[in-house]
Amino acid sequence: MTELFVERSFQAPNGQVLARFERPYLAPGGEYRCRWRIVGLGADRGKETAGIDSVQALMLAMKVVQAELSESDEYKAGKLTYLEQTDLDLPSLYDAGPSPTE
Repeated sequence: MTELFVERSFQAPNGQVLARFERPYLAPGGEYRCRWRIVGLGADRGKETAGIDSVQALMLAMKVVQAELSESDEYKAGKLTYLEQTDLDLPSLYDAGPSPTE
């Protein structure tokens, strides 16, 4: 059974947008899964990500939500904000960490 774990609230022209993340759980296949949902930005949407452990599953869910929000018309127009800034302060899919040569 999963439960709401954390959420972040964003501002958009039509009101509040929520990114909700459920507590990661151990799936029958041995991987951890984290369900996420975006509410208030057109049609609600959500899926889940899988990771080796609960931290990775949550981080991947946050990265997917960042990508989803970045593709929205509101974000592209600079009208989706967090704390009155366009930086949504979520990890990016492109944050891969240090390169192997560092």
